[in-house]
Amino acid sequence: MISLLKLILEDNGNPKGIILAGGAGVGKSYVVRNLLGDLNEKTGIFTPKGSNLKFKYMNPDDIVEKEGTSLGVAMGKFKEIFQDAQNKKENIIWDTTAANIKNTMAQMPGYDKFMVMVYTHPIISLYQNAKRERTLPMEAAIKTWDGVYSNIEEYKKLFGDKFVLIKNVIPGYEKQVQEFDKAVAGGKDSLKQYLENLIANNQEQFKSSFSKEFEFENKEIEQAFNDALPETSYDEKKDKSILKGVKKEFQKDYLKKNEDPGSKVLEKKLQSARNTKEKNEQNYNEDLEGIVNKLTSSKFKEITEPNSEEDIKSKFNSFLK
Repeated sequence: MISLLKLILEDNGNPKGIILAGGAGVGKSYVVRNLLGDLNEKTGIFTPKGSNLKFKYMNPDDIVEKEGTSLGVAMGKFKEIFQDAQNKKENIIWDTTAANIKNTMAQMPGYDKFMVMVYTHPIISLYQNAKRERTLPMEAAIKTWDGVYSNIEEYKKLFGDKFVLIKNVIPGYEKQVQEFDKAVAGGKDSLKQYLENLIANNQEQFKSSFSKEFEFENKEIEQAFNDALPETSYDEKKDKSILKGVKKEFQKDYLKKNEDPGSKVLEKKLQSARNTKEKNEQNYNEDLEGIVNKLTSSKFKEITEPNSEEDIKSKFNSFLK
């Protein structure tokens, strides 16, 4: 990792925005802390040593972890804080996946922007994600990894000399990388089986922080749900994984109308949840196929070659003039 101590110069133009792109668990926070120097934990301000510039570090995960709110609430609050920082023309470091190009490019209008993409092997990102306080489900971590690194070439075109790729090689995962690559060599189904076995043998380690049991707001709603469920086509073996979401939707309807939605409405919600589950499984298979295609492609190895330290220095110096 290099330091930005010698790279950050006095601001003499538009506010500057650094976009930290990369999948969940690839080490974006680690990279930025090593790049930028000191972070005031209370204010969320990075102060590069040897510079008067200050950057506001923006990441919705911080809100989840510090305030204990749900992701939905945190995202709503983050959007307000993010927009306020832009309105004030503050320099911003935005920690995001950047999996959606359109959404990423729409942020920080009027800013002079630079993208730092952090890359690591997918199995390393999965293990590192499992260590975080806010742990994404493995399917979501897989999706963000495949999504963002599908965009490398497009981002290189969009940002030109304002794009660098840093490979965060974390030691201690050599065996896991070897096993993952062996599964990849066998194709999508081989990789899927490897991941299923990995989860089965390490359930606590890879348990998502979003997997908490759903609790109804009051006993009345819970009783209404329990009364309606036996009158539907609910199959405990097949539908267990979707029950949490179905409960949420049932309660939402109950509170909105202030009355029991009944078994017919619950049946519709079950069918909708099944359709969503089927679509998610299709998407997961496509994400796994995407990973297999990337890791077995010589072109992908070429485009994920990290920038040299000298090249990074040159590009940052040019960006910050």
